Amino acid sequence: MIQVSRVSKRYGRFGRPTLALDDVSLEVQKGETLGLIGPNGAGKTTLLSCLLGFLRLDSGSIRIAGKPPDDLSVRASTGYMPERLGFDRELTGRAFLAHHWRLAGGDARSTETETRAAAERVGLELSALSRKLRTYSRGMLQRIGVAQATLRNPQWLFLDEPASGTDPMGVAVVRERILEAKSRGATIVLNSHQLPEVERVCDRVVFIDRGRLIREETLRGDAATARRTLLRTLAGRADEAVSVLTQAGIAARVESPGTLAVSVARDEEVARAVACLVHVGIPVFEARVSADLEQLFRKGA
Repeated sequence: MIQVSRVSKRYGRFGRPTLALDDVSLEVQKGETLGLIGPNGAGKTTLLSCLLGFLRLDSGSIRIAGKPPDDLSVRASTGYMPERLGFDRELTGRAFLAHHWRLAGGDARSTETETRAAAERVGLELSALSRKLRTYSRGMLQRIGVAQATLRNPQWLFLDEPASGTDPMGVAVVRERILEAKSRGATIVLNSHQLPEVERVCDRVVFIDRGRLIREETLRGDAATARRTLLRTLAGRADEAVSVLTQAGIAARVESPGTLAVSVARDEEVARAVACLVHVGIPVFEARVSADLEQLFRKGA
C-alpha cells in the first residue's frame, strides 16, 4: 500500500513561494492502478516526485509498504519513467538498457538477452539498439523509457506521461505494458493527459488542481462511481428501446441517433439491459462502458 498523509510542498524560499501540493492525502491499494488527472501545473508531477523520494516534503508523510520512498528496499522494487526524458544521449539503446538492467540488480550473464527482450516488448527494432539515443525520435525515446521502467518487473511503477509524443501504435504498446504489469499485481501510479488511455488501464482516478486533491472516482468493479453504459442499436428503434428498458426498470435515454445512454451500476445490469432489448427483437450492435473522464475533468476544473 502507498499512503500519502497531509503532504504539502512549496517551491521557492524568497518572495512568494509556490504551493505545489496543499495538504494532499490519499491511499493506493496493493495491485491498484491509480490515475492522476488535472490541468498543467496542477501538482501531478510534483506528487510523483514526492512518491519517489526525489523531493523533500514541507509537511506530511509518505509511506510505501510502511517505509519511506527512498528506502533502498523500496527503490530496488520501483520502476519509473519521467515526463522529461533526460537520458544520456551519447549512450546507445543497448548500453542504456544494459546499464539499467544492472542497476536493477539483473544478472550480468543475461544482460544481452534481457535488453533485446525489453526492446521487443515495446516494439523497438533491434537495429535501433546500436544507435545512440540522440538519434532517436520522441516516440522511440518514449518506448525505450517504458522498457527501462519495466525491467525486472518492478513491484511499484510510476509513469509520468508515458505515451506522450508516440503514434497510435506506440500508445497501444504502452497500454499493453501497463496492463501486463497490472496482471502480475504491480501497484501503478500514472500521470497522463490522454484520458481515454487512463480510463482503459486505471482502477481509480484522482483530480488534482492547484496542488489540492479535488475529487476522486472509482472506475472498476461494483464500487464504480463514474461510469455510464452506451448501447448502440438501430436509430429508427431507439425510442422504442428506451420504452422497453424503462418498463424493465432500467433508466435510459437517447444519447445520439442509434445510441442509448443507460444508467446501470453493475456489469450484470448491463447484461440484463441487452437481454431485454434482444428479447423483443431490437438488435444491440455494441455495449460500451465508459467513465467519461472528459466530463469528470470539466467538473473538477
